[in-house]
Amino acid sequence: MSIPSVQCTRHGSPRACFFSTSPARCKSDRNKQRGVSAIKATGLRPRQTLSIRGRPLPNPVKTQLQVTGTPDHGLWGFFKDQRRLQTPVEESQHGRSWTVGELRGRDWTSLHQLWWVCVKERNRLATDKTERKRLRAGYGDYENEQRDKTVQETMKAILDTLAERHQAYQEAFALAQRDPAIDLSRTDGPQYVPPSPYVRSRGLELDDC
Repeated sequence: MSIPSVQCTRHGSPRACFFSTSPARCKSDRNKQRGVSAIKATGLRPRQTLSIRGRPLPNPVKTQLQVTGTPDHGLWGFFKDQRRLQTPVEESQHGRSWTVGELRGRDWTSLHQLWWVCVKERNRLATDKTERKRLRAGYGDYENEQRDKTVQETMKAILDTLAERHQAYQEAFALAQRDPAIDLSRTDGPQYVPPSPYVRSRGLELDDC
């Protein structure tokens, strides 16, 4: 079977046609099975019915228009006020950061509590910043950044204080290893036994007394 060719209107040369009928005859073709595969029975006109007439439709799920949470929920801690955002004036009303000299006299429990207070405050500031961006408020970003900077300075002071204590502990441990009056291997009693004045004046060891 030879493939019919038609005259190309642009270049004036014959070209191959992919159909056995000319385009003019395809326009007037009224065959209802045109485009339907004779082997797989598929094509532009499917033979099976796709209607769902006569079948019950599922009922829509009732949704709650306003979602309300419990007033004592822990996530409310990320908001300073549960009902509104902080104004720039309220956001700027805060104290200065803690210094290393003020934190040197604090014990480990106080530093630990202050650290997590700062973490919670930074999370609250990040929540307010995200909420203002969502609402396109256009205010409060500068005050938020300044307050966050103050909190970060306090956290840095806590880390510097702990670093000083760790350095002091290492130096004290190195001195204790060279002190003959301190026995670091002893665990059932005091590791430091101060020598008596008589031993110091004579220059004797504790084992000789």
